[in-house]
Amino acid sequence: MTHVVSFINLKGGVAKTTTLVQLAETLAFIRGKRVLVIDLDPQTNATIALIGETRWERVDEAGQTLAQLFLDKIHGTQVFELERAILHGVSNLNLIHIPDDVTLGPDVRYPRIDLLPSSIRLIEAQDRMNDIALRSHHTISPMDVIRQAVSGVFGRYDYVLIDCPPNLGYITQNGLEVSDFYLIPTIPDRLSTHGIPQIVKTISELRRMRRLSIRCLGALVTKYQVASSIHKRGLETLPDLLWRAFEQSGEPVAPLFDVRIPQANATAEAMDWTNSPANFKEKYGRSRSGSQQMFELPILLADEFMARLEAATALTS
Repeated sequence: MTHVVSFINLKGGVAKTTTLVQLAETLAFIRGKRVLVIDLDPQTNATIALIGETRWERVDEAGQTLAQLFLDKIHGTQVFELERAILHGVSNLNLIHIPDDVTLGPDVRYPRIDLLPSSIRLIEAQDRMNDIALRSHHTISPMDVIRQAVSGVFGRYDYVLIDCPPNLGYITQNGLEVSDFYLIPTIPDRLSTHGIPQIVKTISELRRMRRLSIRCLGALVTKYQVASSIHKRGLETLPDLLWRAFEQSGEPVAPLFDVRIPQANATAEAMDWTNSPANFKEKYGRSRSGSQQMFELPILLADEFMARLEAATALTS
């Protein structure tokens, strides 16, 4: 069974993309799963973390990014080709874990990460999404582009992880439309959590209006600083904020993840494609003090993520 999860927060800089990439690499290379990453964020950080800037530039120039998919719908062109756009076996950890004699392709059932890359041109597409309905004489909704063009390949994967931009516009709604669940990574401070009630309210309204099955999987504390009094207070008040947001929207309350991702240089450095880690442990490393095995946290998160998905899916089936 394929699980499709969107990652969203209206505040940038909350380690949303970092968390998604960590989780994708852990699911693929530690837990042996097949993962598709869909990068809908025009910042393209997930894409660059998984394939590097040089390869991304070539892909973007060839028009094989999700921005081109949307622009094709806007302009009536046909540049984007789904099977060509899917990049198989991405991540600098792929070089370690995939044997030389394995040729990755759409039908190869081998643990790996595939990617549908993003482009900064998604900003242009976002501003013109209403043109999709006009050009198609309203036969295509601006919210249905990903569902119609991409969702047919989801069955090849165990997990599809969608990196949404920090807004609730049409591009984000395309991701939510095809998702079973959404996850909210957040720093436990006022600015990062301020938009959570709006996220819950908007997705709840979208779910009812569009008859979707999407539910919240929970909120994940990121960049946590144990010594910060602000973060300690935020951690104390966050459960109540979540409860009120879901209660007011008439949605089941989704609790905080037990795992907390601390602020650590090793986490940020792991997103640098140009690094050449010898293995997963080296990539995710230790904390600066060396007292904490940082590579254990993505594994704990992946296990909790999988367990929550299984439990939530069982409740709704």
